[in-house]
Amino acid sequence: MSQLLLHNARIAVEQSIVPGGLLIRDGRIADVFTDEHIPLGLGVRESFDMQEALVAPGLIDIHIHGSAGVDVQDADRARLVHMSEYLLAEGVTAYLATLVPTDTDGYLRAAREIGSFMEGRDRADSKAGGHARIAGIHFEGPFVSEQRCGALRRDYFRTYDGDPRSLELFFGDGESSRPAFVRAMTLAPEVPGGLDLVRATERLGGRAFIGHSQAGPEILDLAAEAGARHITHFPNALDALHHRKPGAVGWGLTRDDVTVDVIADLHHVHPLVLQLIYKCKSAGRMALISDAIQPAGLGDGEFTVWGEKIAVRGGRTALADDPKGTIAGSVITLREALKNVSKLGLPLHEAIHMCSLVPARACGMDRDYGSLEKGKRADVVVFDDELNVRLAFIEGAVAIDKR
Repeated sequence: MSQLLLHNARIAVEQSIVPGGLLIRDGRIADVFTDEHIPLGLGVRESFDMQEALVAPGLIDIHIHGSAGVDVQDADRARLVHMSEYLLAEGVTAYLATLVPTDTDGYLRAAREIGSFMEGRDRADSKAGGHARIAGIHFEGPFVSEQRCGALRRDYFRTYDGDPRSLELFFGDGESSRPAFVRAMTLAPEVPGGLDLVRATERLGGRAFIGHSQAGPEILDLAAEAGARHITHFPNALDALHHRKPGAVGWGLTRDDVTVDVIADLHHVHPLVLQLIYKCKSAGRMALISDAIQPAGLGDGEFTVWGEKIAVRGGRTALADDPKGTIAGSVITLREALKNVSKLGLPLHEAIHMCSLVPARACGMDRDYGSLEKGKRADVVVFDDELNVRLAFIEGAVAIDKR
C-alpha cells in the first residue's frame, strides 16, 4: 500500500478554496482535510509541504485537436506522448482527442493510433507516465450543418441513414473495444437522421453534443429529450442570437438542464459575452475548453492543418486564404483559459470547477475524474500564485516536480 500526504495547502474544493490537505492511497484520494488540522497516525510514507500553494483537480480538456506541433488526427504513439507531456506541464491530466471530419481511412488510422496509446498506457501502468492520459475520442462531426461548418471541411460531412452499420466506423461493430473509448460526438440534430443519431450515440455509450448547428428551439427540445444536453464551443458555429430567432444560443442560455463549453481565448468569444454566459449558466453548467490545434505552443506563423493553411497572429488563428478570416481552432491551453476567466473576475474555485468537474460531467467521466473527492483518481495539480504548474500527480505518482 502506497500513501502520501499533501499538507499546508490551499485546497480547491467545489464550493471554495480552503486551507487543508490531501491524503492519497494507492492512486486514489483517500481523504480531503478542509482545515489546518491533519489527524495523527495516518502512517504516510511520503509527505509534501505545499507551503500554501493551490492544490486542484487535474484539468480536463474535452475538446482539443492538437498542440506542440502534434495533430491527434495524424499522430503515432510517440507524437501523442509528446503532446501529452506538453499538456501535463500545462496542468491537463486528461483530455479527449478530438477528430474533425475526414475520410474513412483517416478515421480508422486515427482511432487505431489513439486506441493503441490508451491501451498501451493501461498495460504499462498509467502511474509511470509523466504525461496526460487520453480519456477517449470526441468526434466533432461529420454529421453537422453545411451552413455552420466553421473550419470543418464540407466534403467530408455525412448524414445518418438509420442503419447501425453506418456508425460502425465511429463506435465499432460490437466486437471491438472502440465503444469503451468513444466519449462524445458533436452533431447537428436538424440534419437528416439527426435525432435518430442522438439516440444511437447515447445508446452506443457516447455523449451527443450539439454543435455546428442551425437548429431551432423545437428541434433542440427533441434533441434534449433524446439525450443531447451539451453544446460544443458555445456560441461559435451556431446561428447568432436574434430576438425573433433565438436558435441554439437563446435555447442554451435558458435551459437549466443544458451545459455548454466555451473557448476562453478572448478571440472566439468577447469577454463581455463570456461574462453573459457565466451569468446565465453559472459555473456549474459552463465548461472551458481549449479547442487547440497543432500550432498551439509554437508561436506565430503559418501552418498546414487538416490540409488548410492556417495563420497564427497574436494568438489568433485564421484560415490563411479566407478573406473573412474564419477562425480555425485556438492556440491556447486550458490553463491559459483558466487564467483568462479568472482575470474577468470569476471566483478562482469556480474557474477551476469549469476546467475539471463540469467537463468531466459533460462526457460521463465524473465518477472517477474532475474533483478532489474521496475515492476519485488522484490526478492532482499544484499551482503557484500565478497559476503556473509546480507539481502534478497522475494517480498519486509524481509526474512533474518544479518546486
